Amino acid sequence: MRKLMPWQKLQLEDQLYHILQCRLRTYARQSIDQFTTVGRNRSKYWIKERIWNEYKAGFLEHYNFVCVKPFTDGDFIKECILVVIDSLCPEKRSAFESVSLSPRTVCRRIEKMSDSMNDSLKTCCSNFDAFSFALDESTGMKDTARLAIFIRGVTAALQVYEEFLQLVPLHGTTTGQDIFDAVLQCVKQHSLDLSRLVCVTTDGDPAMTGKKKGAASLLVRHCEAAGHNQPIHKVHCIIHQESLCSKSANLTDVMSVVVKVVNSILSRSLNHRQFQTLTDEVNAHYGVLLYFCEVRWLSHGAMLSRVCDLQQEIATFLRQKKLPGADHFSNLQWLARLALLTDITTHLNDLNVKLQDKNILVTDMYSHITAFEVKLRLWEAQLAAGQFMHFPRTAACAPDDVDLNTCVGVVTSLGEEFASRFTGVRPLAPGFKLFTSPFDFPVDEAPAPLQMELVELQCNDELKAKYRTASPLTFFRDLVLPSNKFLNYIEHVKRIVAMFGSIYCCEQLFSKMKYTKSRIRSQLSDNHLNDILLLSTSSIDPDIESLLHGKQHQPSH
Repeated sequence: MRKLMPWQKLQLEDQLYHILQCRLRTYARQSIDQFTTVGRNRSKYWIKERIWNEYKAGFLEHYNFVCVKPFTDGDFIKECILVVIDSLCPEKRSAFESVSLSPRTVCRRIEKMSDSMNDSLKTCCSNFDAFSFALDESTGMKDTARLAIFIRGVTAALQVYEEFLQLVPLHGTTTGQDIFDAVLQCVKQHSLDLSRLVCVTTDGDPAMTGKKKGAASLLVRHCEAAGHNQPIHKVHCIIHQESLCSKSANLTDVMSVVVKVVNSILSRSLNHRQFQTLTDEVNAHYGVLLYFCEVRWLSHGAMLSRVCDLQQEIATFLRQKKLPGADHFSNLQWLARLALLTDITTHLNDLNVKLQDKNILVTDMYSHITAFEVKLRLWEAQLAAGQFMHFPRTAACAPDDVDLNTCVGVVTSLGEEFASRFTGVRPLAPGFKLFTSPFDFPVDEAPAPLQMELVELQCNDELKAKYRTASPLTFFRDLVLPSNKFLNYIEHVKRIVAMFGSIYCCEQLFSKMKYTKSRIRSQLSDNHLNDILLLSTSSIDPDIESLLHGKQHQPSH
C-alpha cells in the first residue's frame, strides 16, 4: 500500500469530513420531513378516530333512549352530560360537545337505524321455512286505528324468531278487507313467501275471523288462489279466550258490591285519605285498595285479594261513613262467597300468567289449558265432598257459612265454558302430541308421510334415552336434525313451532305505542312511530358499524 504524504492526509480528511457533513444534513432533513409526515398522518388518524367515536356514541345514545324520550330531549340529555363532565373530567368536554343530539339529528339517525333493521329483518324472513302471523288492531291517539303485525318464523336449523313487522295505520274503515290489504302490503314490503304461511292468530273479532269477509279468511283464500296447498290454521288467541272463560266465574252479586265499595272509597279524595288513616291506625298489612279494571283480568284477582285482606277495615270504614255496602261486609255468607270468588280468580290469574311466558310454544299453552280443565274436574269433585284444600280463603270460613251448591255450580259453569272454547286449537291436539311425545304416539294415527320415520324414531334407543333429558324443540334441533333421516318429521316440527298461540306480543306493543305516542307527543308521524316501536321491540340490533362506514362524519350536524 502506498504511503501518503502529510499534506495528502489532510486533504483526504477534509474530503471525508465534507462528505459526512453533507450526508448528515440530508439525513437530518429527511428524518425531520418523515417525522412531520408521520405526525401529520397520526394527527389525521386521531382526529378521524375521535370523530368516528363521537358519531358512534350519538347513534348508541339515540338507540338507548329512542322509546323513552321525545326527540327534543336529546339536547337536554347532552346538557346534563356536559354538567357531569365539567365536574369529573373537564379536559374531555370538547369531545362530548361534538356529539350531536339535536332533534333533527336524532330523527334522522332513528330513520337510518330503522332502515338497517328492516333490511336485516328481510334477510331473516327470507330464511324462514315456515312462519305465522299475529294480528291485532287497536285505537290510539287521534282515534287512529292501527294494525300490529308480528311474525314468528323457523329456519332450516330450527332456530325460532319472533319479530315485529309493522304497525299499519288504518285511517278509514277497519273492515276485514282493509286489514287484509294492509297485511298483503306488508307481505310485499318484506318479500315474504306465503306458501310457507302456517297460521294466522287473531283476537277473534269478526273483522279478523269472519268466514266470508274476515281478514284471516281472505288471506287463506288468497293463498289457495295462488296455488299454495299447505293448510293455514286460523287461531283465536288462547289468552283472550281464557279471559272470556274467566267471566263465567264471576259471582255477579258479589263482584258488583265489591266494585261499588272500592269505587266509593277511591273515587273521593277525602274518603281515600280517611281510609288510609284507618288502615295505618290498625297496622294493616295493605293500606291501599286497588281499582277494578274490566279489560285487564289480572286486576280482578289483585283487587279481590286486597279487599279480602282488608275486609274488617272496610266494614269499619263503611259503618263510620254510613256508605252503602256495610251490611254485606257484616254478612258471613256473603263474605264466604267473596272468599270463593277470590280463590277461583287467583287460580285463573296463575293460569293467565303461565300463558304469558316469553317465547312460549303453542303446545305448552295448550297443555296449560288442558291441565286447568283437569283441575276443574278435580275441584268439582272435592268441593262436592266439602273439601277445600285448594281454596284457602274459603276453607278459612265457617262451614255453616259456605254453600257447597254455590261452590260446585261456579266450578261446573267454568268447566263448561272452557270446554266450549279453544275450538281453533283442539283439532290440532294430535299434531301437538306428535311433536311433544313422539315415542308414545300411535304410529297408525300419524299422517302417512310420517309413519315410516316415526317407526324409525321410536325404535332408536339412543335417541329415546336422550329425549328424556331435553325439551322437544331442543331434542329435534340438536339430536334429530343433524342425522338428516327424519325430513318429513322435521317439516311437521317446523309448522308446529312456527305457530302463534296468542297475540300477547301485540298487546305489549300497544302498551308501548300508547306510552310513545302520548298526549304530549300527539304530533309524532306514523312512520316515526313505526320506526321507534321497531327499534324498541325487535330483537335484531341495527348494524351501526355499517351506518358509520357509509356516512361522512360531520360532528357539527
